[in-house]
Amino acid sequence: MKTALPLYLLLAGASFAVALLWQSLTPALGKPEVMFMHYYRHVIGQLDGRTCPSYPVCSLYAAQAVAKYGFLTGSWLAMDRIIHEADDLYDDSRWITVNGKKRLYDPLARNDFWITKEKQ
Repeated sequence: MKTALPLYLLLAGASFAVALLWQSLTPALGKPEVMFMHYYRHVIGQLDGRTCPSYPVCSLYAAQAVAKYGFLTGSWLAMDRIIHEADDLYDDSRWITVNGKKRLYDPLARNDFWITKEKQ
């Protein structure tokens, strides 16, 4: 019984912390995919510490793609960008400086040409 009480208090505290985190993530987010990207940017991304070499950063690019084309196509565009980003790192003509850091300029408009072409 004495060992169960600290475990119970630990689990209760952890569930309370998760509930507070969940409440902080849910206002005005609505859609599950938006909530996932918000969680990734503000929780996982902060813990990960690695930065995307591109501008706009990968999570913002994914949010723009999902907002413009929906979850399925937007997710595909985001994955495609992550895959082709390694090849683009060698293109010296597309590097820009943003907030004192060199970034590879790779906007959504550069990668969705095949979608917008079909719609015209």
